[in-house]
Amino acid sequence: MAFEQGHEKLGGRKKGTPNKKTLIKADDLLIELDVNPIQRLIELAESDLTSIEQKINCYKTIAQYTYPKLKAQEILVDAKPSMPTVIEIVAYGEDNM
Repeated sequence: MAFEQGHEKLGGRKKGTPNKKTLIKADDLLIELDVNPIQRLIELAESDLTSIEQKINCYKTIAQYTYPKLKAQEILVDAKPSMPTVIEIVAYGEDNM
């Protein structure tokens, strides 16, 4: 299927999405300037001048990079078990041995 002039764009990267080369340049710039964004967020969160809302946002952002996101799990519980549950209590003492 040949390209037809004037049709709408299908698939591909969305406009404005940085490519790999641009991301590498950003990393190089951070290294060159000796800036660690995570460390800076920690410093902001621990500052006395930061509001509680700002501290919470800092910690939420830090958590995204330090802890894995947990997947929701589904647990199925049978409300009516097929067999009754029997609990037998056995006590051993000097008389029963």
